Amino acid sequence: MSTSIIRTSLRAGQASILRPRRPHVAAQSLIGIRYNSSASSSKTSSPTPSQQLYTLNEIDKLTTPIAQSSPGPVHHPSPLVMRALPAPWLSSHSPDLASQGDACSVDPHTSSTEPFTEEELLRPRHMSESFTSFDLPLASDAKLYERYVNTSGGFRMGKLLEHLDSLAGAVAYRHCLPTPKSAASTDESQAFHEASSRAGLYLATASADRLDMFGRLNRENVRDLKFSGFVTWTGRSSLEVVVKMEGHRPSEPSGQFKTLMLGRFAMVCRDSKTNKARPVPRLLVESEEEKVLWAIGEEHQKRRKTSAMNALDKVPPSSEEAEELHKLMLQVSTKEEVDGEQVVPMHDTEIQTVQLMFPQDRNLHGKVFGGILMRLLCFTNAALFSQAPMRFLALDQITFRLPVPIGAVLRLSSKVVKTTKPHDGPDGEAKVHLMVRAEVEEVDTGVRRETNTFFFTMAKEDDKPIGRTVIPSTYAEAMHYLEGKRRLEVGDEMRRLYQVGKLQ
Repeated sequence: MSTSIIRTSLRAGQASILRPRRPHVAAQSLIGIRYNSSASSSKTSSPTPSQQLYTLNEIDKLTTPIAQSSPGPVHHPSPLVMRALPAPWLSSHSPDLASQGDACSVDPHTSSTEPFTEEELLRPRHMSESFTSFDLPLASDAKLYERYVNTSGGFRMGKLLEHLDSLAGAVAYRHCLPTPKSAASTDESQAFHEASSRAGLYLATASADRLDMFGRLNRENVRDLKFSGFVTWTGRSSLEVVVKMEGHRPSEPSGQFKTLMLGRFAMVCRDSKTNKARPVPRLLVESEEEKVLWAIGEEHQKRRKTSAMNALDKVPPSSEEAEELHKLMLQVSTKEEVDGEQVVPMHDTEIQTVQLMFPQDRNLHGKVFGGILMRLLCFTNAALFSQAPMRFLALDQITFRLPVPIGAVLRLSSKVVKTTKPHDGPDGEAKVHLMVRAEVEEVDTGVRRETNTFFFTMAKEDDKPIGRTVIPSTYAEAMHYLEGKRRLEVGDEMRRLYQVGKLQ
């Protein structure tokens, strides 16, 4: 009898914890210590960089036992084949989700089209059952590397971000769809789409947590990459998915991977016909690793809801921030340079692009992949502003407010909101923080609505200053400037703590 079968048998005879409302006492105590809970701490305060990194390190450590207990194949092609079923006629005014499951998409000779029962769909599952990974051997496969190299010899990080978003979707689907008893079709992609059609549901990315790079990818440091992820928390119709990107040099011992990026995605489940919320399978939380991960996920949900209340569009800046901004405006009012750098008004850094979204950009339910939106425009603006190649450092938390339909026009506007000068220490290059606003406009109605706002941090590849500094001209721009300053400080501190391996 295999280890996984023995484990399953033992679990069947134990009292399971199904989506507990409170974490296990030990896990709850651990979270309390991690966030330094005390009577003097504010319940609505955002976690400090050390608290965020502590959480990420804890998740990073716990992914190994979860992966080792996965009952099914660890490596799965679904993240790279999660495209919609053939429906090139989809447009902004007729994205018929029901057509995604019609007879033309399922081969009647290879599979059953009977819908899954509610018992099959809502069977509680362990975290390990959703564990999914895939490899990108960029260092070992020269032809594959050519598909990801950019114009400066580095990596197209936008495509890797797209893979992370696709991976989060694949993990969520594996949690919500019944495990196939056997591979009736040799086409993994077809089998995946068939199961989604039978379930009558779809999953969409609601938000992405902050994603920070803790390693470098460039032509001097090409690595084989491994992507992995699994579900760590579930609500009634929502899930939290942890994703990780690791790197390995061919010269290093086999199996020695270094974590390069780790983040979390919030996914929501919807009915494919009514678009209303659909329940998701609850998590079985039994092992100590599962309890800690659940507690981290539950704590993150609380922090995510309360941290938004501290944003500058909700509360005024602190007295220190207001004083700093006042001094800056007085300093630049009569000067064209500050500390040897040219003053550039923020509105002069804005660039825009307009593009039609094609069927090739669609996801499983006929909308534009969130990962595609994440990689558009900001890299170009950063390079134009600094007049030099820039490398990706961080993507701040984003919320996907509205889906982008195929056939709609996507309007993207990007502007630099904060810059820094080089400093000593790891990742001490000059940095640029950008805000990208995405709006969707339907061709047939002319209605334009904001779908997303993204915040990226990019770093100059050398230790030289950019030579230009951005300055706000209006109150709204001043708030963007201060928000950018906050995000840059959080990222710098997280990367510093990661490098020294010491948490404060």
